[in-house]
Amino acid sequence: MHYVTATAIDMTGNWPVRVEVHLAEWDGTAAVILGHAPLIDIGDVRGSRLPTPLDLCCDVVGRDDDTVVIRLGHGATDRRGRDTFRVAAGAVRPETPGEIFERLLLSHHVDPDSVTDVESAWLAFTEFVQTGFDGLGDDCFQVQWGRYSWSDRTATLGLTRRFTLPAPGGPAWWQVSLDMRFAGFHTLSTGGTGFDRTPPGPARAAALAAVRATIPEHPHLYDLWRAVPRHSVLTFEHADQ
Repeated sequence: MHYVTATAIDMTGNWPVRVEVHLAEWDGTAAVILGHAPLIDIGDVRGSRLPTPLDLCCDVVGRDDDTVVIRLGHGATDRRGRDTFRVAAGAVRPETPGEIFERLLLSHHVDPDSVTDVESAWLAFTEFVQTGFDGLGDDCFQVQWGRYSWSDRTATLGLTRRFTLPAPGGPAWWQVSLDMRFAGFHTLSTGGTGFDRTPPGPARAAALAAVRATIPEHPHLYDLWRAVPRHSVLTFEHADQ
């Protein structure tokens, strides 16, 4: 999946919010798209002064040196009923790894800002660590738990994928993490699986299954796995090697 930069012109209503979006085509014209949230994601522009940039999800179906042909996602169309447009190549970007994991979480009915079921988050994570993306280099994953200073000693369970992406000075390490924090569990000890560098594919699927199978062997972790987090956050950031 990719994103194309458009411009949110107007928003009306409360829920669902109706959005007017203008998408610049390669010939200088603007396609007018009228849609409702959440089919058009307005989370990043809600409360902003309009007009303001807005990313629309799309698939790339063709390209040349200067332009890209995109098809809008979620069934969005312009006022003429079109869902496919030729736009400037610079207006289109691929999903970030963080956006990929967020999309997979949502497909499992998991809100990354308010996880209510750890097992569903884990299923999305197993899909994410098997998903490739542009520039992916060294790649590993881990599960970790404990009461850390960076989480104010709150009981925390984290699902992390760490990898390298190209950078001017050489490959740089990044990571995507879903951190879930829990009330109680005052005697939770710190632990983790360590980073598993098994390559994606059947071998990684087996490694993930092995990790999941060990959860009942750690009584406190097993209880944590079945509890409802009081807070969760998804991050995509630079990481130390």
